[in-house]
Amino acid sequence: MDYIRKHCLFCGEGENVEKLYPQTFRIEDLTPEVFSARRSTEHFHYDIVRCRDCGLVFSRDILPDDMLKRLYSLSKVTFAEYTEIIRRDYWACLEPFMNGAQKGAALEIGCSTGFFLDELLAHGFKDVFGCEPSIEAKEMASPNVKKNISLGFFKDGLYAHKTFDLVCSFQTLDHLSEPVEVLRVTHDILKPGGLAYFITHNVEGLQAKLLGEKSPIIDVEHIYLFNKATLKRLLEKTGFEVLEVSNVKNSYPVDYWLKMFPLPQGVKNICRNVVAGVGLGSMPLPLKAGNIFIVGRRRSDA
Repeated sequence: MDYIRKHCLFCGEGENVEKLYPQTFRIEDLTPEVFSARRSTEHFHYDIVRCRDCGLVFSRDILPDDMLKRLYSLSKVTFAEYTEIIRRDYWACLEPFMNGAQKGAALEIGCSTGFFLDELLAHGFKDVFGCEPSIEAKEMASPNVKKNISLGFFKDGLYAHKTFDLVCSFQTLDHLSEPVEVLRVTHDILKPGGLAYFITHNVEGLQAKLLGEKSPIIDVEHIYLFNKATLKRLLEKTGFEVLEVSNVKNSYPVDYWLKMFPLPQGVKNICRNVVAGVGLGSMPLPLKAGNIFIVGRRRSDA
């Protein structure tokens, strides 16, 4: 199989990269389950490199798009019990930018079961649309949004130019093989003055620094990993006015944090049983654990 070589989004083939971690999987290891979100990582990842000049971290040689499409189309929804928490946390970051903003049409790229589209409807958006490769995720969407979810990868031509007041995407930018192209299309389909809102992992977040290669974000699903500076640069490169880049506070229960932390399984089970036994497993534990959000705007004269 021919891998696809990736380069720095900002420095191109003239990049000056250093290898951080070597590839850890065989092709036969890669199943749709490996490409299911919010699982406990198997520590499968490509060769991971960092550009010395701009700091962008990325996977060097990746699977071709046709194989990625197949794996994502068959991936499973593994976090349905947390969607109420996620939708509230994600709205909380966007809400300050909604004062006076238009709430006509919104699109979510990689919308999973459409739970955030339901949140947008609850906050007054008139029409919501989604794009999602997982067959199972679309089937789980509510009747309010399911009919407007396009099955497959987001691409140019799916939606008309200057259609949306808001385009959003969560934990998806770092999965994209061509994020610059996706953001250029995003810019085109936004109305002048429309907002783009993204959440990604922070490659310089506390957990990433503490855990290094054992961090859940060092994963075969992730092609480009951003920090605040490179995420801001990405949006500016594709024509956006950046309004804010900041940390996300996630409000998951204690049991979720333990489930996702890369401990040996036996130790993890003991810890989860202990906190459940004393009644703390379901207690919310808000943490800025390593996600960042960015809000950009298509300029009115663009």
